[in-house]
Amino acid sequence: MVVANSKSKARVPSYRSRAGYSHALVTLTDSATGKRRDYWLGPHGSPESREAYHRVLAEWEANGRRFPDARLVDAGPRTARSAMVTDTVPSACLTPDSVTPVGVVARSSGLTVNDVIHNYWVFAKGYYGASSLYSIKVALRVVRELYGSSPAAMFGPNALRIVRESMIHGKPEGNRPREPWARKTVNTRVGNIQRMFRWAASRELIDASVYHALQTLPPLKRGRTKAVDHEPVKPVPREMVEAVRPFVSRQVAALIDLQLLTGARPGELLHLRACDIDTSGTSGVWAYRLKEHKSAHRGRDRTIYFGPRAQEILKGFMLGRPLDAFMFSPSDAEVERRAKLTARRRTPLSCGNRVGTSVRDEPVHLPGDAYTTASFRRAIERGCDLAFPAPHPLCRREIEPGRFEGEGALLARLTPEQRGELEAWRRANRWHPHQLRHLAATEIRREFGLEAAALALGHASAALTDQVYAERDERKVVEVVRRFG
Repeated sequence: MVVANSKSKARVPSYRSRAGYSHALVTLTDSATGKRRDYWLGPHGSPESREAYHRVLAEWEANGRRFPDARLVDAGPRTARSAMVTDTVPSACLTPDSVTPVGVVARSSGLTVNDVIHNYWVFAKGYYGASSLYSIKVALRVVRELYGSSPAAMFGPNALRIVRESMIHGKPEGNRPREPWARKTVNTRVGNIQRMFRWAASRELIDASVYHALQTLPPLKRGRTKAVDHEPVKPVPREMVEAVRPFVSRQVAALIDLQLLTGARPGELLHLRACDIDTSGTSGVWAYRLKEHKSAHRGRDRTIYFGPRAQEILKGFMLGRPLDAFMFSPSDAEVERRAKLTARRRTPLSCGNRVGTSVRDEPVHLPGDAYTTASFRRAIERGCDLAFPAPHPLCRREIEPGRFEGEGALLARLTPEQRGELEAWRRANRWHPHQLRHLAATEIRREFGLEAAALALGHASAALTDQVYAERDERKVVEVVRRFG
């Protein structure tokens, strides 16, 4: 969660209709002059008018909340009167049914943007991995929201720019609120859109000139855009890891330890099975050769090695388990959690609920057989919240002994200012699994050098390890400066 900026907290102009008219409109206020202006969008309730509404807002935000040029929010062919704009101060109401509204484009015989999105998504699901699919999905959702019914042949650099501005400013209201995205994220999502049109051109669904025109939009540069730049990922301090360990399950604690010992990515260990581990090596080191990994499509191999300490952890999950079963299972963690609650039970067995009677026959959510990157991250976040509880009244209230209010109930009772304080507290006292990889890289580099860290992390070049993952040892720099400078 990201604390919304002051602009996103301000009231967003609503999509509405006016009595006696069949067209929708939105009223914008110029941030410099204070004047208000109506933008007519098209037949009320139509998909085209909804898209025009989002385009007008995106251009208004991109222009510093100054009046947008109505011609810039129209993705189709311009006419002499392609937009209807009326000032409300003074009021000069024209008849909306007598003109073409903002952004409403006559459908051509070619494909719409929605058609291209549908065809590309069918292709992408069979081609890309889960993380890439998520990035593509959220990027195309913004395009569909703003230009879905527009002809694909008319989607040009200016339309892509408006989509990008919508990503920068976010969408604080509506059915799918969206936080403002960081600069690198925006560039990645815009690249997803450009690749979709490249794919469509390669399949001769659209003219290649459409894709070439979209390439003319340059990426966002640091310091030259309103999009923020997030701080680079830093290694989590060891003391924070140790503080969280008592508040997570045995399975999650083992995954944390394995990440620190191997430098693996979180997703590389979550589906580990005993049958995947080669224990026959004469060196005494076990090997786990991944079939699917981040760089598999580049023809690179990825092997994770387990030394003596890692082997001791794995042995505790290999005994009594089928060779093809996932070693780290949320289902097992839930069984162990309930067993601990039963062991700590103070009420006599003859009183109260009997063990197992409160379990639903058809529960809504069942723990899976293996962790996902999201569930692993959430388990660590819950451990952080227990290890570093937020101060009163930002912490969760105890409803009954051992049972606390949910996240929704907590946020519902907090004021906007308190939500901001809670988010700031969590940012300072939470860490995520990828920080374990950064910590492992830093410690391996400090102990064995940069090349060893690159090999452990599976990088093709030590330059990437040096630039992104392994933090330079400041103690060496201090010692050099103290003796030399």
